[in-house]
Amino acid sequence: MERPVRTLESGFFVAGYEVRTSLALEQDPQTARIPPLWQKIESGALELLIPKRLAKGKPFVVYFHYESEQGPFSVLLGYQVRGQDDVPSGLSGLNVPGGRYLMFSVPSARPESVKEAWQQIRAYFQQPGAPKRAFTFDYEVYENTQRVSVFVAIQ
Repeated sequence: MERPVRTLESGFFVAGYEVRTSLALEQDPQTARIPPLWQKIESGALELLIPKRLAKGKPFVVYFHYESEQGPFSVLLGYQVRGQDDVPSGLSGLNVPGGRYLMFSVPSARPESVKEAWQQIRAYFQQPGAPKRAFTFDYEVYENTQRVSVFVAIQ
């Protein structure tokens, strides 16, 4: 994983599937809630439900509503849309506000690579002198099968 880059991002809106989970739940394949969302995405059904996708149809994963650093959080897996009017019935919509982020580049979109990247990201923020995480909105943009950009909100 490359050294992170500080960036100021604009806000955007995402529509898709939402779950509540925690790091502890995601560590166990029997209780993990994010992989089933990916199975829905990979089936292509969500693309059919959201015909007005933006960002060239790239999947987004947004992490939000953090209870604490180790506590539960919400995840929305979907596609960028213009706004709430483009969120089909039965799906969740989320406005991700703009702000200051650190962008980490992950050279592979394989689930194990992204999981490992998040372990490295959490370790990065534990280092002395590292910026402080905001724990507001963090997100991943799946650029293609070879690259994922992870944006972590900072204070």
